[in-house]
Amino acid sequence: MKALTTLLLTIFLLASLSTTAQTSVDAKESTIKFDKAQRPCLELNLDPEPKTLKKAWRKYLKNEYDFKLKGIGFLKNKDLLSAEQIVVKELSTNQMDFYTQIVESKTGSEMNVFVRYGYDIYISQSSHPEQFVTLNNILDGFLKEFLPGYYADQVKDTEKRVKKLEKETKSLSKDMKNDSKKIEKLNKEIKDREKDLESNNELLEEAKTKLESRQEKLKRIKNELK
Repeated sequence: MKALTTLLLTIFLLASLSTTAQTSVDAKESTIKFDKAQRPCLELNLDPEPKTLKKAWRKYLKNEYDFKLKGIGFLKNKDLLSAEQIVVKELSTNQMDFYTQIVESKTGSEMNVFVRYGYDIYISQSSHPEQFVTLNNILDGFLKEFLPGYYADQVKDTEKRVKKLEKETKSLSKDMKNDSKKIEKLNKEIKDREKDLESNNELLEEAKTKLESRQEKLKRIKNELK
């Protein structure tokens, strides 16, 4: 059982570390439809489910950059999170609109981050290369802070699950062993009863034969004594 636990946890950790390594450098420039046009954005594909990712991202931006995304919170869980007319000094001293769209994907969540300085001025690798790198660094800092803790929790949950399965497996094995012993005992009892039944059937046939013979004798004696 210990070997199984170690193997499962090793596989899970390797998979988690691999995902973490990929996501920390896997942010790529892409586009997203917004305000009736395709806008440049940074795209990430991550394992955590959308709501968990939204809450963690909002908390990180609030703690590190002092602004709060709207759209996730008490009774709110929108795909598009926004913080409009804010200043993020790392990106610019001017006001900007900061957007993040997080939706469910086949593997977890697709996360798209995009920023605009004006109605039609969006950060992209070609138009704002320095700001684009800074935005990527903001994402990278978030991943480095969030993902290790997220996967540590996943490992703990998996450890609990493995221990529970080991306990259930041990209990089932014990039950099967006890049941096997019961079956062996029952089989022996069945065989003994089959022998007793066979013996009783023979005795019953003999008794029936004697009964018929004695009934005939009784009938004959009665007739003779009339």
